[in-house]
Order: sequence, then structure tokens, then C-alpha cells
Amino acid sequence: MMKLKVEGYPVGYMATNCYLVTDTQTDECFIVDPGTYDASLKKLLQDVKEGKLRYILLTHGHFDHIMGVFNVQKNYGGKIVIHEKDADCFTNEEKSLLDTFGFDGELPEKADIVVRNGDKLPFADGAIEVMHTPGHTEGSVCYLIGDKIFSGDTLFYGSVGRTDFKSGSFEDIIKSVKRLASLEGDRKVYPGHNMLTTLDNERKHNVYLKDAK
Repeated sequence: MMKLKVEGYPVGYMATNCYLVTDTQTDECFIVDPGTYDASLKKLLQDVKEGKLRYILLTHGHFDHIMGVFNVQKNYGGKIVIHEKDADCFTNEEKSLLDTFGFDGELPEKADIVVRNGDKLPFADGAIEVMHTPGHTEGSVCYLIGDKIFSGDTLFYGSVGRTDFKSGSFEDIIKSVKRLASLEGDRKVYPGHNMLTTLDNERKHNVYLKDAK
């Protein structure tokens, strides 16, 4: 059975939470939302063994979650994974918000793996499940593995992601967090910004999940 170690740092201008998840038995790992390739991210990756970074998982295509992708893959390998409805964010600066915030940087031309709801990515002796959770963007996803949810900008501690950007929808994000709330058992939630939480805590205290039930 997998024993996972999760390490994280806030990276970049928007303090995006980037997570490195390692199976301690095999040293196989994946990274979630490398928002920029800065000193914090390099420190996070410094102990990754050659050839062991399997995936670069993107919860959605906004610039503050994807700007480190090119250099992470260049230096450590790993297959870039994004939902099909956000797959054009590497080339569409309006959709990625690069034009809105005025940032520039090198991005990959395309993802290696384009996913849909329910897809499973083999990892160690298990799999990472993709849950499509539109609302923040049309291609937002959460990644589920074991008792962990990497929720991107869908679910935060006490809140949900904003929905006023291009392809956002408040109605959709409420439907998405309702689906998260309906998952069995408690789960650790690793959001795209701010502090960690648990699914039980959000069920009890997050007004958006309460309203979603």
C-alpha cells in the first residue's frame, strides 16, 4: 500500500500552493500546480531522484498554476496533465489570464495527457483519480488519491474559488463542491491557496458546502 509524503510551498506572485507528493516506498512522485520556477520550487524538487517525477498535475490553466511547468519538465521530466477544457490555456493568454495580469514566461505548447472526469492515472501501486469540478474555470479538476484531495481553486478553507474570470460559473462551482461534500469519509484537502483543511471541517463550517447539501 502506498505511503505518501506531501510537501508544499506557496510559490510565485499569487502565493499558489504547489505540492510534491512522493510514494516513500518507490520514490515515485508527482507535482501539483507549479506556478513558477523559483527558489522555493527548486528547493521543493531538490531531492527528486532522476526519472522519478511521473506527472505534473494541473488543477486548471490559470497562469499562477502553470508558469513553472516548462522548466519543471525540462529539468525533471514528468508528463503534463490537464483537463481537456483547459488544455488550450498554454496558448490562449486571455483564458490563462496572462494578458490580464501582464506576466510573461515560457510555457509548453501542449499537455502530454488530457483528462476527463473519472480518468485514473496509474501511480505507484494505485491511481490518481480525476474529478472534474468546473466553476473556477470550465476545466478545473480535483485530484484524489487515498485520503487526499488536491482541490486547486475549487475548494478552499472556508470558501470556494472566485468565479468572475473567463469560463467561471458560480452555479457550476456550487455543483462541484456538492459533489466533493458527497464523497465518503473524511479527506485531507490541499487547496491551491491558503491553508490546508479537511473535508469534514468544510462540511461543518464552509457555508458553500452547507448550502450545497
